[in-house]
Amino acid sequence: MTGKMELIQAFYDRVWVAGAVEEAEAFFDASAEASGLMPDLEIGGEEFHEFVAALLEQLKVTRVTLEKTVEEGEWISVMATFDATVLMTGQTISGSGMLVARIVDGRIVEAFNCLDFLGLFEKLGLVPENALALCMTGQRLS
Repeated sequence: MTGKMELIQAFYDRVWVAGAVEEAEAFFDASAEASGLMPDLEIGGEEFHEFVAALLEQLKVTRVTLEKTVEEGEWISVMATFDATVLMTGQTISGSGMLVARIVDGRIVEAFNCLDFLGLFEKLGLVPENALALCMTGQRLS
């Protein structure tokens, strides 16, 4: 049986790095939902495919590294970093995120995500640089 860390690394390698979005369902229980990817929204398999596909239209993930992992019972917590290339510009970027997942019988049954989307969207050129600092001063992004 594959360990939790190996399962999560295989998921990132196949779905995000190789871009095999259709293989995501092999990692998840049919009833699994992921939260934390979009505010106040839990997504199932179909929405997850759309979410990943939308991001992969803008960047090519070249590596995901599991920097820190903690396992307890059915749960694993992961702090991960990623390297990617912005498809529009060819710029190399990196980012980070966290995942807390419950794994039963070698499949993810619950997933809670936290990704620095604001930082990612800055690097993609979709929001102004230093967007967080601007927002902290009360300025609107335009």
